[in-house]
Amino acid sequence: MMRTGASRGAASKSALHWRPTVSPSGELLLRRCEAGDPGRGNDLHYTFAQSLTFVARRWRNLMNHELRSVGQSQARWGTLYWIDVFGDSLNQTELADRIGVEQQTLGRVLRDLQSEGLIERVPSKRDQRAKVIRLTRAADPVMRQIFAIQESVRRRLLRDIDPQDLGTCMSVFAAILANMDDG
Repeated sequence: MMRTGASRGAASKSALHWRPTVSPSGELLLRRCEAGDPGRGNDLHYTFAQSLTFVARRWRNLMNHELRSVGQSQARWGTLYWIDVFGDSLNQTELADRIGVEQQTLGRVLRDLQSEGLIERVPSKRDQRAKVIRLTRAADPVMRQIFAIQESVRRRLLRDIDPQDLGTCMSVFAAILANMDDG
């Protein structure tokens, strides 16, 4: 469980729930509300889905803010990361499919990364007609910078959260992904 500093009774915990909301300045927030408050927040599935979206968006925005200090973005980092994971085995179409982005969007990111010398397209070992994407040595220091930032953000955002709670979240994410795959 997340540390709260002061212990609350079980009755008061069950009477509160989280509701996604937007601040006057447009910032996405989760707000604790009484269970009897009217509105969509009373449906736990709705609240969970909105909260997951909000948390993911805020995490991404924070990563983008931090990555800008080294001239990078979440999109560039994600692309470099997945190219590193898959090695030199995927072409642009396969990479777009695997990471779940539009090929056109990925193409722009890849062109920028290639013009900076961070990736290259080389003939596939399986099919010489196809070009696969791989990182260059110039990407190594960039990847180290990005991983240091990513690790710092992750440590900060997940501090004081019990590993069992994170494990539960991972199980829920796995179930959601399985439901997506089932159609």
